[in-house]
Amino acid sequence: MSVKAVVRRFLAALAVCLLLAAVAVSSFPGYFLSFFEIHAVELTGEVGHISQVAFRRALGTTTMGNFFNINIDAIREAALKAPWVKDVNVRRVWPNKINIEIKEHKALALWEDGRLVSVEGKLFAANPEEVDNPMALPEFFGRADMVGEVARRYRRFSRMLQVVMPEARVTEVSVSERDSWAVAIASKDIPPTRIELGVEQNHWTLEDRFGVVIVQYPDVVKLMHGAPSSIDARYELAFAATLPETHLKRLTSQDRRRQAAEAIAESNRQQ
Repeated sequence: MSVKAVVRRFLAALAVCLLLAAVAVSSFPGYFLSFFEIHAVELTGEVGHISQVAFRRALGTTTMGNFFNINIDAIREAALKAPWVKDVNVRRVWPNKINIEIKEHKALALWEDGRLVSVEGKLFAANPEEVDNPMALPEFFGRADMVGEVARRYRRFSRMLQVVMPEARVTEVSVSERDSWAVAIASKDIPPTRIELGVEQNHWTLEDRFGVVIVQYPDVVKLMHGAPSSIDARYELAFAATLPETHLKRLTSQDRRRQAAEAIAESNRQQ
């Protein structure tokens, strides 16, 4: 074989090798990065109320990417919008995983618009039916900007009630647009009873009025031969109690009979 033929074959083989090398080099970055594509999102921490479906829906496309270019801040911002999520810590896990450590809200009460109130006095959106004992949640009513103050008052009223009437609990706290407060209490022996506390005053606070009511409550029950239907504690050093529900029904029945008798008498007079 001539030298020229050998050279031609060598050059042809070299060209093939260079072509293969070029293809390999051009495809290597894609292959390399595919190895680091995010394949798993791991949830840890407080996840007792976390729905996997709802959480992944909240994340959306934020977890699409690879270990190097994934946007941790975007993932965190999206995760904070998921139900029950109070705070999250997002980190990369080598080589292709994301870990999201979750802190959940703890529910204290149900707000009037269906949202929940956290133990920190913050409103958050979640399904109340997912609370461990939803029927035990007290209800709060008022302006949204008052939620922290309503939660604080609830704790005060609850502590006072536990000292005087350990079997009872505060079931409702409300504050009107005019800052007039009301509380409801109940127990196995006490039907839901609304207590009007009125507007806060420095010399006669809401807690002062509430304290007078709960200390005197047993005597009121004895005096009225039953639990009062409602209590108005907006007076200084005094309160008014509505007759028990059974008494009110009896009076209503008597009043209707009286009205019927008067109607019959009037009809006879006109004949």
